[in-house]
Amino acid sequence: MRLRDALERMRVRVSVAGGAITGELSDNDRVELSFAPGYYDRVSEPALEEHLVALARVMHAEYVRQYFQAVSAAYGRTISKDPPAIGRQDREYTARRAELVAEGRSADDRISVTVRGMRSWRVRIAPGTQRALDERQFAVSFGAAAHALIRDQFAGVRVLKNHVYG
Repeated sequence: MRLRDALERMRVRVSVAGGAITGELSDNDRVELSFAPGYYDRVSEPALEEHLVALARVMHAEYVRQYFQAVSAAYGRTISKDPPAIGRQDREYTARRAELVAEGRSADDRISVTVRGMRSWRVRIAPGTQRALDERQFAVSFGAAAHALIRDQFAGVRVLKNHVYG
């Protein structure tokens, strides 16, 4: 129970673009986004997409770091990576998980976030979104898309485990 509690209490806070964008992951699937003053009004949508991809990568890397830190504390020894695949099922699971695609979209479909294998990220912002949404609305929409992506990833892993391991 100690590990589960530690994982549920994890807060991952990262910044990119010289501190212009900050994201925080909490409660396993809640993402909050904030911008440095004036940044949202100055940045182009293509540049914002690139910065949000960078944010997703950095946030995932920091999540993994904190995850293994919590696992290490729970087991009383340093654990820094998943155990190696041992049998055919483990190898199949690992290979298929590396190709698993998850996607999340905002309710208005203006923002989508996609990841393949938790390595290849893509953020799409519909043209005109920044004109239509203020900074707070954009942050809420991005948070909803990120939440949906995380839930989709969890669901995909569950389905994959059921398929491979029965």
